[in-house]
Amino acid sequence: MQDGGPIAFMSKELSPKHLSKSVYEKELMAIVFAIQKWRPYLLGRKFEVHTDQRSLKYLTEQTIMGEDQQKWISKLMGYNFTIKYKPGCENKAADALSRKASFSALSIVNCQEWDGLEEELLTDPKCFDTIQRVISHPDHMAEFKLKNGLLYYKGRLMIPQNSPRINRILKEYHDSATGGHSGNFRTMKRISTLFYWVGMRKDIQQYVQKCEVCQRNKYQALKPAGLLQPLPIPEQIWTDISMDFIGGLPKAQGKDTVLVVVDRLTKFAHFIPLSHPYNAKGVAEVFIKEVVRLHGFPKSIVSDRDSIFLSSFWSELFRLAGTQLKYSTAY
Repeated sequence: MQDGGPIAFMSKELSPKHLSKSVYEKELMAIVFAIQKWRPYLLGRKFEVHTDQRSLKYLTEQTIMGEDQQKWISKLMGYNFTIKYKPGCENKAADALSRKASFSALSIVNCQEWDGLEEELLTDPKCFDTIQRVISHPDHMAEFKLKNGLLYYKGRLMIPQNSPRINRILKEYHDSATGGHSGNFRTMKRISTLFYWVGMRKDIQQYVQKCEVCQRNKYQALKPAGLLQPLPIPEQIWTDISMDFIGGLPKAQGKDTVLVVVDRLTKFAHFIPLSHPYNAKGVAEVFIKEVVRLHGFPKSIVSDRDSIFLSSFWSELFRLAGTQLKYSTAY
C-alpha cells in the first residue's frame, strides 16, 4: 500500500502438500512468500503486514514448535515489520485473489444476436439483389451461399452496408478485452474471418482512428528518426543560402509577410517584405531583384517544404540557373 492505495497484486496456488496444512500455517506461508516476493522494496525499511488471521499478530512473541514454522520464521529475520489484524470483510482485495475461480480454460464470446438479420438482408437493395441472383444463378454466384435465410460470402456472414450491427461488431472486436484496441490490420484480420460487408476496410480504419482510447494512449509506430546531419560549411559568401517566410504579421504599408534570405557562411541576411497572397512567380521576381542582383545566383538554397519552394516554376527556374535546391525534413 502507498498513500492508502495498492500498487501491486500477487497470488500463488498452493501445492497438494501445503493444502493439507492448518489455516494458521497457510496464512504464515502467505506472509513469507509476499515478503520474499517484494524483498527489494521491503528490506531496510519498516513496514506493516495486514492479515485476517488474528493469532499471527503475536507471531514474534510465540514459541515456535514446528520445524516448518521455524524454517519460515527464519526467512523473515532481518526485516523490520509489524503484523496487524485486519478482518476479512475489510480485506476484500486479498480475499478476491485467494478465492479466484477458474471455471473453464475455454471461453466463448457471443458478441451478437442475429435475430432480424434475415429481414435486414431482404430490405437492403444490394443484398436482396444478390440473394435473387444466388437463387436464380447459383453456378455464377459460387462465392455466395444461402444458409437458414442468411447470406454468406466466401464463408463469411454478410452484413448490409448500413446495418447498425456493424458498429456493434466494431465495438466488440476492437474495444472489448478480447479486441484489446488493436490497430487497423489486426482488427481487420479478426473481423474479416467471420464477417463481410461492402466498405468494411474503410469503416474499420475510420473506427480505429476515431477511438479515443487508442489516440490517447498508443504511441506512433514510426521508424526511429536518424541522426542529425549538419550542412557542409560554405567556402565562399553567398554561394549557399537558406530562406523561409515569416507570416501572420500586422500589416504595414500593405505588407504582412517577410521573405528571409540568409547567407549560411556569414549569416548576413536580407528581409524582403511581401503581401499575402503571393505565388512562386512573384517571390522569384523579388528574390532576383533583391538578392541575385547583388550577389548572383547561389549554388544551393536550403528551404522548408513550402508549396512555393516545391512548385514546378520554382524548381525549373533554379534548375536552369544551376542552383541546387535542398529541402528540410518533413514533419
